[in-house]
Amino acid sequence: MRITRSAPLPGGVEETFAVIATQEYQQAKVAAQAQRATATVTEQTGGSVAVRSERHLPTEGMPGPVASMVGDSLTITEQQTWRPAVADGSRHADLELTVAGVPLTLVGTIVLAPAGAGSTLSIDADLRCSVPLFGKKIEEAARPAIEESIDHEVGQLTDRLT
Repeated sequence: MRITRSAPLPGGVEETFAVIATQEYQQAKVAAQAQRATATVTEQTGGSVAVRSERHLPTEGMPGPVASMVGDSLTITEQQTWRPAVADGSRHADLELTVAGVPLTLVGTIVLAPAGAGSTLSIDADLRCSVPLFGKKIEEAARPAIEESIDHEVGQLTDRLT
């Protein structure tokens, strides 16, 4: 299942990326989404930045097959690997999201690109669940939460940039 999202941000690429690349922002972002959450930001050789977060969410209200696989809580791990800016100033990241105990993954890219006086954050990813018979149903159930998480991040970035 394809998930695409694009949203304008009030800050330029470098200003926005400076926020994204801070430990404080990443921790606040995940803490606002889950009671138990951690985030780390690591500068890598060559100017890349790795952002890793882990959220622990209750399974209450999720489809029965999900709860039966993972129990009372779901552990979601997200990895973003941001590369240095390219010639037009944009930044690109590889995105991977996994769910412990469930064969559900989100793999794609994030692009932070110049747009007038601000920038645009775009996500293009594939959501896949390989559970026989229930895979599509689990993908459909997960999609709103993933889109909500993306919208939440855009809102947090906008708040910090204004």
